[in-house]
Amino acid sequence: MIMREVAPGHMGYVPGQSGEVWQPGPNSAGGVSVRFRYRNDSDKNIKYVTFTVVPYNAVKDVQKCTTRGRSEAYLEVTGPINAGNTGSCTFENTWYNSTISTIELTKIEIEYMDGSKETLKGGEIQYEETPKSAGCYVATAVYGSYDCPQVWTLRRFRDNMLAGSWYGRAFIRTYYAVSPTLVRWFGETRWFQKLWRGPLDRLVARLRSRGVDDSPYHDRPW
Repeated sequence: MIMREVAPGHMGYVPGQSGEVWQPGPNSAGGVSVRFRYRNDSDKNIKYVTFTVVPYNAVKDVQKCTTRGRSEAYLEVTGPINAGNTGSCTFENTWYNSTISTIELTKIEIEYMDGSKETLKGGEIQYEETPKSAGCYVATAVYGSYDCPQVWTLRRFRDNMLAGSWYGRAFIRTYYAVSPTLVRWFGETRWFQKLWRGPLDRLVARLRSRGVDDSPYHDRPW
């Protein structure tokens, strides 16, 4: 199994947008949900998957749920997940703790349809790499995922509008030169995410009002 996304956050409403969208961080009650996206890269169909995850605060201390008193969470997905297929799931309010900012996937336990089992731990867990040309580093840090409606809108803006002019391409090159370092240093801090959240929300709302789509998107090479 290859993980495409392991993200903490919550579903909530954003001013100027219709319907709930996935947002990073706890909800107003301190509830932290977990979203997984994955691909079954084996040649066997999966019956069950159990993900073990641990939550951390901004300085990497393990946190506990304030209502249930536990840190580790064991989250089970019921298949079938057919060979080669992708899937996703969200576990609502896995913990209640407003200090949780990141999570770590520590173990994956897989039971296949043929009765065989497999356990992946630590470095055995594979993650799908985002192409280096993809970018959107700041938006990914703010929204918690490279694949979410807001970032899909911004990626379309980058590929179909900015990349169409020399000054747009110059901006993109400068952005790619600077933003990876900024995100590596500050991307998980609340002040960084709060600083960028408002401007990005307004840009996304403006782009959507101009007809830029927010459906799943595959980056265009340019």
